[in-house]
Amino acid sequence: MPEVRQTARGAIVIDDRHAPLVITTFMGETDLSLGKWFEEMHTKIILNHGAKGRRVLSIADATLAVKPTPDMRRFWAELSDRATPTMKEATLATFLVVNSALLRGAITAISWMSPSLRDLESFATVDEAIREGSVRLARAMTPIPQLSVPYRLPEVGATARANFGA
Repeated sequence: MPEVRQTARGAIVIDDRHAPLVITTFMGETDLSLGKWFEEMHTKIILNHGAKGRRVLSIADATLAVKPTPDMRRFWAELSDRATPTMKEATLATFLVVNSALLRGAITAISWMSPSLRDLESFATVDEAIREGSVRLARAMTPIPQLSVPYRLPEVGATARANFGA
């Protein structure tokens, strides 16, 4: 079931309708309260699938997000350090969608230096990430329900999209 959390300055939609492919859309500014909510909800989804013997492929769409504050950059960097071995085992891959080629290049360069970001892969669009995610899940013998592209946010995310989307 998709989950949404919204503040005055930002919103997050966690869409697990196509699980074990989980698509999270970040809009506007993600503050610490939204980040912690995301971590709690996303962890619950991963552990739930892991308990059933399935691996999750997570896509984080940041194309509608604003540049994170230094505190939030630290929070995101430390997020993977907080992941338990069970969570790491239950995660097949993590994809980040950003619409800047320069930022995608920077993420790749940073991942070479940071072990916690080494497994993060970046894509230009959600649909590219979905196509690659579907292939990876099929290879891992974890098929997903048929998902047509272009991807559309669930209805529960419509208000947030109207407030923070393009």
